[in-house]
Amino acid sequence: MVIGTLSVESFRNLAPARLRFHPRLNLLVGKNGQGKTNVLESLALVSGRASFRTADLADVVREGENDATVTVGLAGEPAGELAARIGKGRREHFWNGRKVSRVEASRRLPLVALTSADLGRLGGPPADRRRALDRVAVAHEPSLAAEHRRYEKARADRVALLGAPGRPDRDALAAYEELLSSAGAAIAASRRRWAGPLGRRIEENARLLGLPYREISLRLVSELPAEAPLPLLADALRAGLRLREESERRAGRALFGPHRDDLLLFSGALPLAARASSGEARALVLAWALAERSLLAEACGRLPVFAFDDFDSEWDPDVLARFARALPDDGQVFLTSARERAARELPLPVGAVWRVEAGRLAATGTSPDRAAFLPAPARWPGERSDDVLAS
Repeated sequence: MVIGTLSVESFRNLAPARLRFHPRLNLLVGKNGQGKTNVLESLALVSGRASFRTADLADVVREGENDATVTVGLAGEPAGELAARIGKGRREHFWNGRKVSRVEASRRLPLVALTSADLGRLGGPPADRRRALDRVAVAHEPSLAAEHRRYEKARADRVALLGAPGRPDRDALAAYEELLSSAGAAIAASRRRWAGPLGRRIEENARLLGLPYREISLRLVSELPAEAPLPLLADALRAGLRLREESERRAGRALFGPHRDDLLLFSGALPLAARASSGEARALVLAWALAERSLLAEACGRLPVFAFDDFDSEWDPDVLARFARALPDDGQVFLTSARERAARELPLPVGAVWRVEAGRLAATGTSPDRAAFLPAPARWPGERSDDVLAS
């Protein structure tokens, strides 16, 4: 499955147009502030992902308009049209005109994005690392999306109840504890299943990028038992919630549960967030994104679209060259760059070059045939030449 066409209306500064993309590589070049990142954001939103730039979806709607729409025509089997209508406090997805959930949208158009918002992942807020692991888990186990929604709603309702004047109703609290323990146990169990596979795939991609670290692992840091069946995880959650009830009432927030989990990347016994240089940390984040891509490919039966914003800015040239050589010829990739000449000197797959100016995209030619670059490309772990149908 690849993005054949993109149409937008009232989305940031992008001009209304129907663009026909190359099925392999689309290199978007232009000065900063012209709309390159807006294109990638529109693809992320229509695919069911969160915006990587704002928590308020009203920000993506052009001033003076009520809604923004993004529509992509997908080529493959089955081909069809996936659309998103976005406005203040709301977001709707449609497949061939039929309303669908964000989870179904993400399965229709699996997409992995690497942007400036991801560059601090190793040492940044734990929520970013949790979300990256949860995306892999939900792709393989779609029913987990409902468990996340149940957990977050019950957590918010319980905090509100604890913060209300007077003593909280014990029966109401018990009901929220049951919701939190059952949904939270499902989330906790999924993270224990998928942290290992994701860590192993990160290690494989880090090796291909030439990083010096070995025995890389992704370790889950949690107040819940490290290895336990679902009923014991639920019991541990229930007991922890009751134990911390008074402290949570005073704090006005939830202090216990899987929403406080963290994930740390290690090389052997060494935590990489504190050891890796700035350049190595960037390369590890790239290895993580490529690991996510290959695991989503296994879940969906086809390679996800890979979007890499400002891909050649401040990145180690050797890492970029390894990345370019190893990009598969059968997966669709969107790259943005403010330095067209430098990007064209990399051994990228053959594709289309687009110039972006004031929100308008114009095809300006093709990238050079990387057969002229040596050595020959390697394959990323988990990817095969038949992972995606030809468009």
